[in-house]
Amino acid sequence: MGMDYYIVPEHEIACEDSFPDGLSFFFEQVGGYGEVAEVEQVSRILQIDLSAFQEISFEEDEEYDDFVAELEEGEHPKVETSIIWHDTDKTIALIDAFLTKIETFPDYHKQVLHNPNQNKRLESFLQITTAEDEAEMVGQLQELINQPLFAYPPDYGYLSKGEIVEDLKNLRQTLICYKSSGVFRFKLLYM
Repeated sequence: MGMDYYIVPEHEIACEDSFPDGLSFFFEQVGGYGEVAEVEQVSRILQIDLSAFQEISFEEDEEYDDFVAELEEGEHPKVETSIIWHDTDKTIALIDAFLTKIETFPDYHKQVLHNPNQNKRLESFLQITTAEDEAEMVGQLQELINQPLFAYPPDYGYLSKGEIVEDLKNLRQTLICYKSSGVFRFKLLYM
């Protein structure tokens, strides 16, 4: 099961509360691709700070509750929860600014670098890991890493097909509903 973003309002309301799947994947790429993740590249190209979407809350779950229950009396858990509240108005403004930048520079996605051989790279990696000779494996792995665009994500068409715009608009509508329902802050979870 994959990891996804979840949006949680400060109190229960009757609004849609799902974080768009495409946006979830877009923002989570930082963990695997770092500076070359699509979101990082888009941030630089459009000159917009999207780091607010990397500010994720951590909450305990059932495993955490079980762990705490097993502690001796007076003992405290070493893992702490971390709740980061996002301001609804500020996030709506950020989404609006992002949409405006995309509208102003509609071909921005053409500047985003991708690995056109991602599937081939994965196949090569699997073959390399089955090599019996460790020196040969290290050499082949270094050769693979030295290929142009090796570290870049594949292009799933999310940006070029405009799917990101639709997802941003959907997230914006969710936040507008939150605001009209009296929710002025929310948290993002990644689990």
